[in-house]
Amino acid sequence: MIREGLYLIWHDEPYPANTDGYRVFIYTDRPGDGFRETAPGRYERDVTDEDGLAGAYISTVGTWRGVPIKALYDEGDRVRIEYTGGQAPVAEALGMDRVDKGVYQTWTPRTDLPDLHEIALS
Repeated sequence: MIREGLYLIWHDEPYPANTDGYRVFIYTDRPGDGFRETAPGRYERDVTDEDGLAGAYISTVGTWRGVPIKALYDEGDRVRIEYTGGQAPVAEALGMDRVDKGVYQTWTPRTDLPDLHEIALS
């Protein structure tokens, strides 16, 4: 599983999290205490400071063809990656797709990413 985004620890378990600016939510794919179903297979729960939360922004990073990347998500044995080296000509030479100004992404087999690892930014 590729993790990218805010994660909060609630009851000793990491959960993907988000905020609407006023409230903080954690998400899961199974029913649980205090979670409400917001879509089939998606459950959400409001949390507060009183819940004793700890958290960090988790990114999955590594290298691909000798350049730095971050993994965004996976589909089976393929991973969507984004170049993080900041040099557009390098990304273009590697055949990556420009998805926004200065943002280059592509799909690659997971086997091409042997050094993927998570980092936590707090």
